[in-house]
Order: sequence, then structure tokens, then C-alpha cells
Amino acid sequence: MNSIKKYKSNILFPYNLSEIKKYLPVSRLKNNINLYFYHSIGEIKNIYKEFHIDLVFIEDSHIEEFSIKNIKNFNSGIILICSNELKNFNKKLDGILGLISKNNLSNQLLDLTIERALANLKIFRENSDLKTQILKQEKSFVELHDIGISLSRDKDIDSLLETIITKSMQLTYADAGSLYLLEKSLDNEESNSEFFSKKHIRLKVIKNISRKIKNTPKSIFELSPKSICGYSIINGKSFIVEKFDDLPIEIDFDMNKKEIEEKYNYQVKSILIVPIFNDEKIAIGAIQLVNRKKSFKTILVDSKSIIENVIPFEKRDLYFLESIASQASVAIKNTKLIKSVHILFDGFINASVRAIESRDPTTSGHSSRVATLTIGLAETINQIHSGRFAPVNFNNDQLDEIRYASLLHDFGKIGVRERVLVKSKKLYPEELQSIIDRFKLIRTLIELDTRKKQITYFIEEPKESALGMCKKSNRELLKKFEELDEILKFIVEMNEPTIIKSNSFNKLKKISKRTYKNLGGGLNNFLNNYEVRSLSIEKGSLNENDRKEIESHVTHTYNFLKIIPWSENLKRVPEIAHAHHEKINGNGYPCKLKDNEIPLESKMMTIADIYDALTAWDRPYKKSISKERALDILFFEAKDNHIDKDLLEIFVENKLYSLVERTK
Repeated sequence: MNSIKKYKSNILFPYNLSEIKKYLPVSRLKNNINLYFYHSIGEIKNIYKEFHIDLVFIEDSHIEEFSIKNIKNFNSGIILICSNELKNFNKKLDGILGLISKNNLSNQLLDLTIERALANLKIFRENSDLKTQILKQEKSFVELHDIGISLSRDKDIDSLLETIITKSMQLTYADAGSLYLLEKSLDNEESNSEFFSKKHIRLKVIKNISRKIKNTPKSIFELSPKSICGYSIINGKSFIVEKFDDLPIEIDFDMNKKEIEEKYNYQVKSILIVPIFNDEKIAIGAIQLVNRKKSFKTILVDSKSIIENVIPFEKRDLYFLESIASQASVAIKNTKLIKSVHILFDGFINASVRAIESRDPTTSGHSSRVATLTIGLAETINQIHSGRFAPVNFNNDQLDEIRYASLLHDFGKIGVRERVLVKSKKLYPEELQSIIDRFKLIRTLIELDTRKKQITYFIEEPKESALGMCKKSNRELLKKFEELDEILKFIVEMNEPTIIKSNSFNKLKKISKRTYKNLGGGLNNFLNNYEVRSLSIEKGSLNENDRKEIESHVTHTYNFLKIIPWSENLKRVPEIAHAHHEKINGNGYPCKLKDNEIPLESKMMTIADIYDALTAWDRPYKKSISKERALDILFFEAKDNHIDKDLLEIFVENKLYSLVERTK
């Protein structure tokens, strides 16, 4: 068969219909139609595949057979040939554009039927095309709306740029796409007068449906009008490239296409590029799409498929992409703004932590190590898929919440007196010095009393006798001095924050009951009640008042954190930090919360806090202990129902403590 001429209609007739065949040579339409004949209904499908058939003549006796073998998406017009009178035909068939009867056939009737059928078919196709275009347009607007929502929700800049290219390709049926952003060149300051000076283009995203092209965001290109991208950015112009001879003279297209064609065997046939503008209407990047396809799902395997399936981009594609670029500009700006806010907030958090630790340099790094251990425990729990913690999964926002709460858990110490924070002994230095001075006074008073007695000896006794009595009193004085020295030495030892034995308490009580005569003649105790209570501290260096003040840091932390206007995803930071000293059995502080009342995040932080406090660098009031000893203490804490045993086992089994191990 000859190839179809575009200006002629293609009509298919039954081969055995002699009544029609005899009229065709004299038909006045013969120069405007191409005639094709089929021998059987089954043959229609093959002919239809090869040629674009406008009308098909079907005999009524073959309707049932035709309906069964009907071509999928058959869009030709049908003219039904009836064996009997038309009025006797009661069956229906979709797409019938005309009826003719064998008994009443003429060339004029045939021509008229064909003309009317073709006219109706044209209207039908126009309506169908219009409907298709409307549906396509509606779909595009819906997709554009969805793109806007997607871009507004994406917070990660890299993910955002990926979304922009993916959605742009889907909307325009592009086979490939890339996104470029302007960057300042290293070691160069931005010029106020020349926006584009000292800048280069960085490839941020590249995608290709038909080729495996790695996304290489490290690729940097010179900002030059010789490249399509550079020209679009510098001139702030969007354009469609269909014929590459029509490109602006500045652009060297061979330079643009050479690498990709040689490297990937990929021929560039159509291009659409749109700049991305900032608030000042200056281009800061560009979106470039390549090879628009008839069907988005088509894979361009070779040059032949590229030639057959790639079509030019349309104006509507340009408008849609400009809309996406406009939304992308806002989204990029917002994402960068959010990122800068996060950086600023992190800076505030780190500055706050540094302010805390500057008051007690011996705890330097404690908050960050607690955050590292707590986040490590949370991420490990995310990987557990059975048992108690299987339903638990901390998302990125919740991990941020845990990190901020951990970093700021001790911020309230800024409201605790520094002398309490760094108290290394049971008595403050001036309190111990007061005892030392008191013992010096006692020593002086005892010696003064002894000297008075010796003078009396010489007045009342003979010389030899007085000398003997003086020697004896001197020996007694030395013994008293030695006893005072022993007592003072014991007091200094009791001042150390070590665990005290029971007999030491008894000795301390006896000392406290001893008295000396002051200059006014009254009696004073060697130690007052406050000093006895402080020296009687069983563990550590803090007395009851000191401990209450230290424990108040949790409340100070909560009161400080709750006045910060946290975003919705971080609103539990104060609550988590507030409970990090609570115990499972309800004996913790400040709220005496019990097991289920304590947030899981706080329970995790408690383990991290205790472990780091035990193993951290030496502090004035305690020595650092080994990892093994610290873990033993943690298991004792779990046994005493102070901390969560299940969390501790996860902490130990996964060796999370290694996250903060010091290099030797």
C-alpha cells in the first residue's frame, strides 16, 4: 500500500461489497480519500495499526464479530451498511456516524454519507482533543498545586532541590533535568557593584530517566554566557531550544552538549531553561530540562528512540516551569532561612552550655557528652523491632528535642552559687580556717593558763620545788598540744568527701562535746552544731542546705526553658530536662515522679548523666572511676529501682559508652 497523504481521509471498505465498489471510481470525493479494503473483520486491526483510518464501513451481519474484535482505543468513525431497510435496524454500536442501505444506494448518497460522517468525525475529534487538553490542563494545575505544597513542606535543602527537579520533569514530560545555583568563589568577597563577579555555578542536582547519571553536586562551572545555563542566569532569560542554530550567538552549544553526548550516548534534541530569581529579581540559579517526550514513561534507549519520541517543549511548559522556579525561589529562601535560624539557635544553645561550664570548668564537656550518649541510645532504640521498645521510634524532630534537652539539662546551675557548685570539701575553706584559728586560740589559752600557774608556783613554792612543778606542767602542756594537733588532723581528714566509718562518727561527737574557756570566762565547744553536721556527711561534700541548692538547678532549668517560645516540634524540651534526676521508685527530685510518670527520654538521659558524672575527668570532690566500675554502679542503681534496667542493658550491650571514650 502507498503511504498516506496527510490531506486525504483514509477509508476502509469490505472487499466483497461490489455495490459500493462500482460507485467509487465516479465518486466526486475520489481525489480526497484513500481507499483501503479488508477481506475479514480480523484484518481491520492490522490495517488500523499501519494507517490512520478515518472511516470504517461495516456490514450489519458482522456487527457482533466486530464488537468482539474491536480495536482498543478505536477512534475511527463507523458507517453501518444494512442488508434491509434502515427502519428495521434496532442494534446499537458506539461510534456510528452514518447508515446506508444496500437496497437504496447511489453514488450521491454514498458521497453525502461520507461527507457528513467526516464532518461529524472532525467535530467529534476536536471535542475529544479539547476535552483531553482540558483534562491535561487541569491535571497540570493540580500537579503544580501539589508541587507548591511539596516545596513548602520540604525543610532539607538537598531534598528540596531534588523535589524541584523531579516534579519539573514529571510536569513537562522531560527525560532529564538539572538544577544549578550560584556560589561565591572561594577566598573572594562578593562585590556590591557586580553581582555576578567572583561567582561560579554549582551543579546541585542532575537526573536522567533513560541514563544512569550520578548526581555530582561537587561539579563547578564557570559562570559564562557561552553556556546555556550561564547565559540564562546572567541575562535572566527563560527560553526553549528547538533548533540549535537559533541560539544566541554568545552560546557555544557544541561545548554544552559534547560531554553528555560522548559520555552517555545521549542526544540532546530539545531544551527548556528557566532562571531562578531572588527577591531583587536577580538570577541566583537555573532549572534546565532536556528532551521532552510524548510519554513520560518512555525510555530513550538509543538515538532512534530519541528521534522518534522527543518533541519540542511548548510555551505552556515554559510557563509551568517559570511558576515552579518562582515557588522554588521562595522555598529555597525559606529553607535557607530555617537553616540559618537552626544555626543561630544551635549557637545560642552552645553559648548557654559554655556559660554554665565556665562557672565550673571541671565539668567542661559534660552536657555535650550527655547529649551524645542520650542520642546514641535513642537511635539504637529506633533499630529495635521486638520487645518493649518495638513501638518506639524517634523521628528527626524528636531527636532534636532530646538533643536540646540533654545539652540544656544543667542550665539551671547558673542559678546556683558558684561556691556550692565547686565545693570540694565538706566545709567551705573559710569554715575550715575558722576551726584552725579556733584551735590556735585554744592552744594559746591553754598555754596562757599554764604560764599563769607556773608564775604562781614561783610565788608560793621554794625555787627547787617550783622548777620541778614547771617541768611537769610543761610536759602536760606538750601532751595537750599533741592532743589538739591530733584532733585538728582528724577534723581535716573528716573534711574530705570520703565514706565515713561508724567509729569516726562517735569520735567526732566526743570532740564536739569538749569545751574550752574563752577570754570572758565562759565555755565554748570545740565544734558547733553546723560544723558537726557538715563533717558528718556520709558521702560527698554537700550538706543538706548545699544539696537542696544543687538540686534546685533542675527547677531553675525548667523555669528557664519554659519561657523560651519553643516551636511545636520542640515543646517537650523543658519537660524532658526537668525529669532527668527522677528515679523509678519515686525517690528522685524535684517532683518525686514514679516509673510511668517519667518521660522515656528523661530516663535515657539519666543513665547518660550518671555514667558521664562517674567516668568524667577528676573533679575537686571526686576522682574519676573506670568504665567497668561505673557500669557496676549503674547496675546497682537499676537493682535499687533508681534507673530503667531495660534501657541500661541496651546501653551496655551496644557499648554506647564508647561514644564518649577518651583517646589514650
